[in-house]
Amino acid sequence: MGVSPDQVVSSGFEELDKALPGRGWPIGNLIELLLPAEGLGEIGLLSRMLGQVAQAGRHVLLVSPPHTPYMPAWENLGMDSRRIVVVKAHTPAERLWTLEQGVKSAAFGAILGWSSGMSQQATRKLQILARSTATLVFLFRPASARLEPSAAPLRILLHAARRHALSRTLRLHLLKRRGMPAGLSLYLTLPPGPPSMLPEGSPGAPFIQPLSASRLAHA
Repeated sequence: MGVSPDQVVSSGFEELDKALPGRGWPIGNLIELLLPAEGLGEIGLLSRMLGQVAQAGRHVLLVSPPHTPYMPAWENLGMDSRRIVVVKAHTPAERLWTLEQGVKSAAFGAILGWSSGMSQQATRKLQILARSTATLVFLFRPASARLEPSAAPLRILLHAARRHALSRTLRLHLLKRRGMPAGLSLYLTLPPGPPSMLPEGSPGAPFIQPLSASRLAHA
């Protein structure tokens, strides 16, 4: 199902690992996850990888998540909230700059960024920077971005397949990968648990206070 010389981290899903070059999420590469809507279970998809990052004692950077992380859910993944850094960037330029600084710092085991606008030139720059690090770099983009060119060597389109009270099923369509041509679909049952993101201001939800990109620049 494809080969890769890169070091990988298991996704925690056997079916997905078999479909990924090297049998896992590739370290030092830009990985695009394309979403038709937020909250499909995209954090649940990455939860087992994040647990491995936490066990290795590394930090996680979240750049402009659509909602503030709900800490009890992240703690269930084995994440120490003190290891999670959230940066709120309000413009595409700020988001790109923050992602670049996070990758360059080599201080994070995983970087998760959300962006509705990212040019091919920007993705190429992120891919080049990622190649020099031992960091997992994920970029969440709208599903419409699948029609746009991207330098990311791995691109996956997500769809919600089924949702029940205790679990949900996610359909993954591999649009691009190294090795054999992509184009196949997988169905994964995500681990049960509370939502990892909640709307800001939800009552009773312990949140992390996000930094702004401008504050990060002067830190």
